[in-house]
Amino acid sequence: EKIGGISKLTKLRRLDVQSNRLTAIENLSSQVDTLEELYLAHNGIANEGASCETGLALPFSKLNTIDLSRNRLTSTAPFAHILSIEELWISANDIKTFDDVEPIAILGTREGACLEGIYLEYNPVAKEFEYRKRLASMLPSLNQIDANLIGGIAAHGLESVGGAGESLEVRMRRMQELTIARAKAQQEQEQQTQKESDSV
Repeated sequence: EKIGGISKLTKLRRLDVQSNRLTAIENLSSQVDTLEELYLAHNGIANEGASCETGLALPFSKLNTIDLSRNRLTSTAPFAHILSIEELWISANDIKTFDDVEPIAILGTREGACLEGIYLEYNPVAKEFEYRKRLASMLPSLNQIDANLIGGIAAHGLESVGGAGESLEVRMRRMQELTIARAKAQQEQEQQTQKESDSV
């Protein structure tokens, strides 16, 4: 299966094709300047399928949320060039070592880094000694690893997203809801700022 029929949707901001037996991310050239959120959980996408030249290899400028949980990824290399990523959800794949995570280190260390949250739980790397500490060191821009805020809940003024007793699906749904709420609040703030500047 593959993504198709969206070439005329040039203003598409959110694409959700979860649980569709996809093996490749492609045919997104028309959305390279508009796509903000891409949800592809529960498919069969491996690194090769995530690196197609008409898919994630494109220079997306606004893509801030990517959900590729429960796929077949073995490395974070397909995301290393997408500098606009704020949330990367790649739980329950086959990412084994920190060397496999290393390709996205630039997303958390470069000037203006915006990667704030990452989900890597249920990957073999999550069983590594001091997993969260090493990940936070590798990606200093993070304020959330899996469902855990870094620096304590009070430091962020947010509630924790779920607990260890919740299923991955419930936790991911909560993350999606939080991201959507954050995007709406940001959009409302931008509209208010625009109204104020128009009235001046």
